[in-house]
Amino acid sequence: MDDRRFDNLLKSKAMNEPFSVPPEFSERIDSLMKNLSDNPPRLRKVPRKIFLIAAGFIVFASTAVASPVVSDMTSGVISYFNAPRDFKYLSQQAIYEQYNSQVGVSATDQGITVTIDNLAVDDNYINVFYTIKSEEPIQLLGDENDLKQWRLNWTAPIFWFKEDGRYIEPPAQNEVEAYLEDAYTLKGMQRFAVMGTLEDRMNLELYTDGIFGKEGQWHIPLSVDKSKVAVESLTVTPKLKAQVTSGWNGEYKHDITVEKVSISPFGNQIVISERAKNTFYQFVLKDDRGEYLTMIPAATYGGNFFTKATNSFEFLGGRTDMKELTLIPIVTGDDDDGLPAPKLVTVDIGNDPIPMPQGELGGFVMDKLEITTEKAVATFHQVGAVPIAEPNLIFLDEKGEQFDFDVYQNSYYNRETGEITITCTFQNATEEDISKVKKVGYFTRSTKLNEKEAIHIELSE
Repeated sequence: MDDRRFDNLLKSKAMNEPFSVPPEFSERIDSLMKNLSDNPPRLRKVPRKIFLIAAGFIVFASTAVASPVVSDMTSGVISYFNAPRDFKYLSQQAIYEQYNSQVGVSATDQGITVTIDNLAVDDNYINVFYTIKSEEPIQLLGDENDLKQWRLNWTAPIFWFKEDGRYIEPPAQNEVEAYLEDAYTLKGMQRFAVMGTLEDRMNLELYTDGIFGKEGQWHIPLSVDKSKVAVESLTVTPKLKAQVTSGWNGEYKHDITVEKVSISPFGNQIVISERAKNTFYQFVLKDDRGEYLTMIPAATYGGNFFTKATNSFEFLGGRTDMKELTLIPIVTGDDDDGLPAPKLVTVDIGNDPIPMPQGELGGFVMDKLEITTEKAVATFHQVGAVPIAEPNLIFLDEKGEQFDFDVYQNSYYNRETGEITITCTFQNATEEDISKVKKVGYFTRSTKLNEKEAIHIELSE
């Protein structure tokens, strides 16, 4: 694989979970940034805007600015979804519009005005829908050869939050999506995972000190009432301590704490903390019906012996009537374990659905594949126990040889149906190249569950 194709692969992985941490957020967060986990299976390239936008530590006296009152989370149209385009969170539009506040509060600095259009908050996520107007044409970050959507997401700012004067710890997978309404207007959405708990009624401050590469201060204080959506959630904070191992031979031990499990309208998550550089991240979740739940891959923090790293893992299929959730470590072997190397399996296209087992325990089924000269779109669903990773597609000719053209891969998880959509955008591919695509490939490797280390988490009394 040449350098450019490898760079595209890293960018594909990074694009789904853009993350950044404001410098000097606190000694704890600063330490986390210095010790980001370097587990290869979870490596994410830091978006370039982390170097261009200084999301600094800004202190605002709570008595200096009166918080505008935001109505509780009631129904309302979200204009962000009005554009004729695909949205990463389109499957959640109905639930966002069922529970959101129409805000309309703005802040201006450096010729740039930020308006918070809608705010949707539940026990797990702060979802901000906003419009930014600039006096100057908006210049997209990134390289001209990168996908436009990637550049839009890199250009969109990251907001940080305070609840009743205390800073809300940022997750690793701070998710952003944006588009240009015109040359001077950007509309965006930020999805911020809340790893602790929020009061139903609170003063919430949104702020950033960098937009479009310009330093400034954009601060918007709000009063939020999420009590209506909170009753639709199931949240427990068990603070459950356990020791688990990773690695085929169990040589890597982790002392973890299950901090929180929450099922809520905007998404489900389990929050795990650990004092370690390489934090625990490979496990499966099984519900009280014996079904393995689909995990959505995302970035994670690493810490060290002195600094606790807290990570959020989103999963699909949660129910508010669940009585128990079981966490089971899952292990994939490597060459050091004396196991067979990962195997590339090739299958002919055109006979959907196509099973794509990742190992002995489970995998994905490709339900549909459509290929044009510009891109390939494949839909999948998960079957059985699968390591936390999205499906990958390798395009091959009749002889099983890989093509030279570049492929940019994006993933989309439908939170309502569990369907996984992988979009592979081609670059430098000719019509002749695409006509020769006859097979797809995927990798399998040895996997096993550490059943003896299963953690049973009670969700109800």
